[in-house]
Amino acid sequence: MAGPNLNRMSTVIRMELMSNIEKILEEEIISLNNLVFLFSEAARTERFLSRPKPPNTPAMYDLLATLYEPGDWSYYEKALMKIRATPKQITRWEFSIDALLAIEEDISKDPLLDRQIIWMRANRFKWTQVGKHFGFSRYSIKNRYMKVLTALTNKLKKNNKKYCKLNRILYLI
Repeated sequence: MAGPNLNRMSTVIRMELMSNIEKILEEEIISLNNLVFLFSEAARTERFLSRPKPPNTPAMYDLLATLYEPGDWSYYEKALMKIRATPKQITRWEFSIDALLAIEEDISKDPLLDRQIIWMRANRFKWTQVGKHFGFSRYSIKNRYMKVLTALTNKLKKNNKKYCKLNRILYLI
């Protein structure tokens, strides 16, 4: 009698453990995907940020703008619309830069290389292009990328303030 009851209890315990493991894996995958999404959005946002002016450029050139009226002898051009980043995008961009700077010696042997790999991948470079740029195969670059992202996600989770900030930035703003 004790054998079948023990067997049923062990299957129930196994099922509970499996569901707990599935939940943990799902949370890990979600947090890793959130970080990848954050980096890709930051790379896109960087295109919308205004560029610094070249040195020794007088401010007068900003004030002088040639406008053409429809009745003028010359042609009429509409001013091009400038797309700028929203405050929400800038906040996410700042956090992603902070997260990139969190890649240090404790996560990887060469943090500068790993930051560059992550940023190139966020800018949608293909694995083969990234591999050729750094002189590695695409498989080794992808493995290095995943290893560093996993370690970075775990580091951000350990530093609970930054992880809470990540969740707040992704979902509440």
